[in-house]
Amino acid sequence: MQEKIIQFLKESDGYISGEEISQRLNMSRAAIWKYMQELRSQGYEIAAVPHLGYQLVMCPDKLLSYEIQAGLNTKIIGKKIVVMDMAASTMDEAFRLGMEGCPEGLVVCAEAQSKGRGRLGRVWTSPKSKGLYFSFVLRPDLPLNRLAQLTLMSAVALAEAIESVSDLRPLIKWPNDILLEGQKLAGILTELRAESDQVKFVVVGIGLNVNTASNQLPPGASSLKVAEGRSFNRTEIFQTILRSLEKGYLKLLHHEFAEIMDEWKKRSATLNKWVRITDSAGIIEGEAIDLDEDGALLIRKNNGLIIKKSAGDVFLLR
Repeated sequence: MQEKIIQFLKESDGYISGEEISQRLNMSRAAIWKYMQELRSQGYEIAAVPHLGYQLVMCPDKLLSYEIQAGLNTKIIGKKIVVMDMAASTMDEAFRLGMEGCPEGLVVCAEAQSKGRGRLGRVWTSPKSKGLYFSFVLRPDLPLNRLAQLTLMSAVALAEAIESVSDLRPLIKWPNDILLEGQKLAGILTELRAESDQVKFVVVGIGLNVNTASNQLPPGASSLKVAEGRSFNRTEIFQTILRSLEKGYLKLLHHEFAEIMDEWKKRSATLNKWVRITDSAGIIEGEAIDLDEDGALLIRKNNGLIIKKSAGDVFLLR
């Protein structure tokens, strides 16, 4: 019911009377007043003037499922959204729901995380109501060797969304970081559940520093606010990202990864750079020369030997 009242207030050109709302919702004006009080307690600024009615003055900078879904119009990603005030990790919560058989496209987001994490167990700093910390469940009909494409697709979708809401032009560091002038703006984490080489589901997690102040950021990180010098509406950015992710995901399912890879290469902070990659096999250094068709990074060593890496910790050397 709160969602319908907010919709009425947003669609109204000026004030809308309590009587009109009560007639449209078939409830008493006293009940309408009670709902208005509840909305104010959530942070909505609603003006009330005798003989005129109610007017929405300002929405809160708060992630609310019905606000995110209002006008979202996606078919898969975001059809169901779970919003938490505090989560240990949205990855853990989404993985749990994936194990319970949740529908594809379910999104779990949190205002803050107590144990937010990135790759290799690193901590993702998640100050409350400052960033976007979310994970979503996909059930793609893809072989295991193509799942790295999901991370690259997500990075392109995230970069494109940032470009559309700002004047910023982020770069992508293989395999999962979004950079602004060498500083980390966002990270992407992918985990999967598979049985007998068959993928059951994949969870993609994204952490984006939106309105995080410089003194709240770890060393080497940036935020949209720091980079552009203004605050952003997190709900609008979230909607833009979800739409962009769905567009990229559908391309992936329709075997259009070549187009995604072209967009990735345009924004690459890794290709044609000398890199050091660390993984379970050890450390190698060389020039990052290309991606293969599955999204793995190709590195040419000093001796001319070309090594393929599907994962690893990358350091840009020069």
